[in-house]
Amino acid sequence: MRNHHFLSIKSKRQKSSAFTLIELLIVIVIIAILASVAFPVTALVMEQARRSEANNEVTQLKAAIGSYELEYSKLPFASGTGGEGDLRMDTFQDNIISVLAGYNVDGLNPRKKAFYQGKRAKDAKTSKKPRGGVFGTDEQLQLADPWGREYYIVIDSNYDNILEDLPGAEDEEVRASVAVWSRGKQKDGEDLPKEKWIKSGF
Repeated sequence: MRNHHFLSIKSKRQKSSAFTLIELLIVIVIIAILASVAFPVTALVMEQARRSEANNEVTQLKAAIGSYELEYSKLPFASGTGGEGDLRMDTFQDNIISVLAGYNVDGLNPRKKAFYQGKRAKDAKTSKKPRGGVFGTDEQLQLADPWGREYYIVIDSNYDNILEDLPGAEDEEVRASVAVWSRGKQKDGEDLPKEKWIKSGF
C-alpha cells in the first residue's frame, strides 16, 4: 500500500514536470511569434525616427544659410568657387558646417557668428563613420545624416534665385537660393527613388 502511494506521488510529479515543460515550450513559441511581429514594427519606427531627424536637420541647415545671407548679404561660398550655374557641396567634403558653426574658414565668417548649432554625433569618437550629428574639430567639422552619410547642399551662386537639376526636379527650375537634402536610407549603388529623399527648399 505504501509502495502504491509512493508510485502515485511519483507519477503526479512526472505529470507535473511534463506539464510544466509543455507550458515552457508554449511560452517560448509565443515569445518567438511576438518577436517576429515586433521586429519589423520596431525597424519601421526607427526608420521613421531617422527620417524625422534628417528632415529637422535639412530644415535647420537651410535656415542657417538664410541667416548667414542676412548677416553678410551674401551666400557662404568663397569667391571664385561659384560659376554661371549653381554651386553644389556636401557636409563631408566642404567647410560649410564649420563656417555656419562660427569659424572663419577661408574668411567666410569674419564675425565668427554661429548660425548653426548641430548636436554632436553620439559615436563621433568611436566610429570612423559617425551617424546623426556633427563630428570633427573646429575648422574641419562635418555633419552626418542618421544613416552615416553626407547632406547635400546647392547654393544659387550666380544669384538669379533659380536652382536647376535638383534631385526629383531635374526638368524644373526651382525658385530658391538654397536647397538641402539627404538621400535617406539609400546606400551607395542603390536606386532609391529621389522622391523619397529628405529635402528642404524644393
